[in-house]
Amino acid sequence: MSPYIQNISASYVIRSLLPRPCGTYILRYTTANDDVISLIKFNDNSKEATSRDNYIVLSIRVDETIYKNYIQHYRLPCIVENMHENTSQLLDIYNQQQKNSKTSAFTPLRHELILPPEDEDWFLDKKHFLDIDFNRIQTVGKHNQGTCTAIWQSDKQNDIKIFIKRFTKNNLYFRHELSLLKDLCHFSIVTLYGQYSDSRFSYLIFENGGESLESCCPLKTRLMKTKMRFISNVGFQISYAMMYLESKNIVHRDLTASNVLINSFGFIRVADFGHAIKKEEGANPLERSQTANEINRFQFRFLAPECLPDSKRKGTTEKPIDFSHADIYARFSSKSDVWSFGILLIQLMLDDPSKPYPNIVDANDLLQYVKEEGKIHPQPSECPMDVYLILERCWAYEAKNRISFSDIRDRMHSLNTIFN
Repeated sequence: MSPYIQNISASYVIRSLLPRPCGTYILRYTTANDDVISLIKFNDNSKEATSRDNYIVLSIRVDETIYKNYIQHYRLPCIVENMHENTSQLLDIYNQQQKNSKTSAFTPLRHELILPPEDEDWFLDKKHFLDIDFNRIQTVGKHNQGTCTAIWQSDKQNDIKIFIKRFTKNNLYFRHELSLLKDLCHFSIVTLYGQYSDSRFSYLIFENGGESLESCCPLKTRLMKTKMRFISNVGFQISYAMMYLESKNIVHRDLTASNVLINSFGFIRVADFGHAIKKEEGANPLERSQTANEINRFQFRFLAPECLPDSKRKGTTEKPIDFSHADIYARFSSKSDVWSFGILLIQLMLDDPSKPYPNIVDANDLLQYVKEEGKIHPQPSECPMDVYLILERCWAYEAKNRISFSDIRDRMHSLNTIFN
């Protein structure tokens, strides 16, 4: 491996390219002697590696009227032994690939982007954000002080649609989301662009991932084929995103249709990481601090049995037991997210998607129904049996017996292939 090849974080690539003109590409960090350092990833030099394994990822700011996203990543073979000494060949490879592809139009490379050291705080300049109006969306979140859509405007580029979440100063959930999302970069996870603050509030800037998936509920179609295509497509994307979170040891803990976004192309973004925790061995003070409130801050209708408190103390009529903070932390896992995923798909078929188990009026009654009696959500009349059979495996009472997100992804892919 060339000593000049180094890693650049994928999230930093996206933040750096977004405000740049189309055609900008990332090639290097600045260094003391300004050596050229190539891109995001380069395979190790193990003896088993072949020439096809040695590649560079070229990231380009593209015209979103041609592509469906702002940034495109191209995997280019590293066929030049000393690529850092002849960067023009990198451009030649890219241009030749595009000419040979079926894409009739592509964004030509115009500008090399030389990166400064990464800003750990991810500060952005507010002056580039326009059309901010927190009165436009009246609802306030559980842990924030309002959200709104806005525009990120820079010279020589199209406006970027963004989403802003506002927090009171020194809000723990602001720091928590910022800390978690800085380390995430996946197509089906909402992208954090950065933050800014004023005298009263702190703000997180996200990509505008579209409307809440809950806005699509219930699915109104007479054609089973159309319904199955939608469900399997959504299920595939969400399960793929959850596999990524699992690889990062992150448990979402609030996976519902209201916390998933869908855009006009049908692309999914899992969002709202205010409840999420990063499971680590030993001390984990940042994530544990997020359990400082009572268990009741979670939505019982979406929780797995192990995450619910007991319905009452044995032999008494007292109120439900509240878990200790450590208990809450321990009981949530990727398998509890699998349970919530199953309830999320049920939401797509309910007249009131905010109320799974529609026959249970008081959510506290779920403590006995789910935890004590081991019952699962009944099959809605609009739910295809092929889907419900998968959901039943999401709702195995013992967490270890539940289907994995990788198996869910594969099953959703199979259903999508059948109904397409």
